[in-house]
Amino acid sequence: MAFWFFVKNMYIVISRRIFMEGRCYDAVPIQRFLFLLRLKKWTRTAWIMFVEFMYKFFWMLTIVGGIVKTFSYFLVPYIVAENPDMTAREAITLSRRMMKGHKWECFLFHLSFAGWYILGILTFGLTSVFYSNPYEIASFTEYYIQLRRLAKEKGITGADMLCDTYLFEKAGEVEIRAAYADAIAVLEKPAEEMKELSGIRRFFAEYLGILFFPSEEERAYEEDQAERIRIYTLRGAVERKCYPGRLSPVPEVDKRQKVETIHYMRHYSVWSLVMMFFVFSFIGWLWEVSLHLVEDGTFVNRGVLHGPWLPIYGSGGVLILILLKKLRARPVAEFTGIVILCGMVEYFTSYYLELTHNGQKWWDYSGYFLNLHGRICAEGLLVFGVGGMVFAYVLAPLLDNLIRRIRMKLLIPVCLLLLCVYAADTVYSSGHPNTGKGITDYESRERIPIHRDISVT
Repeated sequence: MAFWFFVKNMYIVISRRIFMEGRCYDAVPIQRFLFLLRLKKWTRTAWIMFVEFMYKFFWMLTIVGGIVKTFSYFLVPYIVAENPDMTAREAITLSRRMMKGHKWECFLFHLSFAGWYILGILTFGLTSVFYSNPYEIASFTEYYIQLRRLAKEKGITGADMLCDTYLFEKAGEVEIRAAYADAIAVLEKPAEEMKELSGIRRFFAEYLGILFFPSEEERAYEEDQAERIRIYTLRGAVERKCYPGRLSPVPEVDKRQKVETIHYMRHYSVWSLVMMFFVFSFIGWLWEVSLHLVEDGTFVNRGVLHGPWLPIYGSGGVLILILLKKLRARPVAEFTGIVILCGMVEYFTSYYLELTHNGQKWWDYSGYFLNLHGRICAEGLLVFGVGGMVFAYVLAPLLDNLIRRIRMKLLIPVCLLLLCVYAADTVYSSGHPNTGKGITDYESRERIPIHRDISVT
């Protein structure tokens, strides 16, 4: 419920915003996926989408009314994407007014995608993921813009709240210079020499993103890179290649401090990586245990080890941070790298466990679409890719911010203690692995074909 309320609903609104920005501007920086956080409107938007869902749910009880209201409220995500400062009632009422006289038209527009829906079913969703879903959203984005224009021309009550002018047209030179005077001043200065490290420290920092001993010199190096990313983002707005956030009617000046410090091109200390390994190993264990608890009604201690951790999650997350550091400035390359890396980790982990435990399996994707020897499958790799992106660009930097607040005198002993307990569990489990019903016994789990080292790394 929490995931649906705070994440899935947000994705609907954010994706509409991304498409609206992308139709007018050449680039949409990956930071724009956090625009609701930067505006402090995440919870408000989640509430609007929840209220819209409840309206449709109760109308569905009347059957015909549910179908009609589905189209009446169709524009809510687009309206909120343009102006997340509205209340739920304002957004829903405005959508209803804008769709008056257009519901049948919208239904026929949806019907025109019937061939794509059928093709999506026949290709197990692949054509939907890679083509028809984006195509459909882009088409309905244009449809929203057309209805928005008509609403303003007719003077529909509430249409004045759709006031994000520069979402649909580029700002002039004067407006940009007034809003980005400080950024322009920095960009017009000669580039200062980049702070550099030397020796093996430089290799680990530059290629793996690891700081062994976070000295003042290494922190200065990291801050220099973070500043360059920030200026690069502002350069896009100054050159009118991406949406000028500072000209938004809902000002971004009130950014959350935590969001402002999400520098994804950062360097992680060894102790921070150790802590993140255990945190995500525990989250993976909690995720899989929860799946069985909710779906089967029984507690199952998932994994080969006996402790509350699934190391494939933690090791996958750490490997993403260090091996793919050089790809992080290019999100598409990073996504591809995550899919390949996580596929290799999951495949060879499965192979190694089977090799060392007389063919015993702890997960099996046989029967899944596009699976390889039952060890990995296309569905899992796609989820890994999306989850890995969230981890690399958002969760890991946020978690690192928290870990940095812990004093080293406390952090180091905690890390060493966890490593000792984990090592003892590994040694013991090598001779006495965790097995049994719901762990290695799949016979009673036809409904849930082995979950999964599939979820967020």
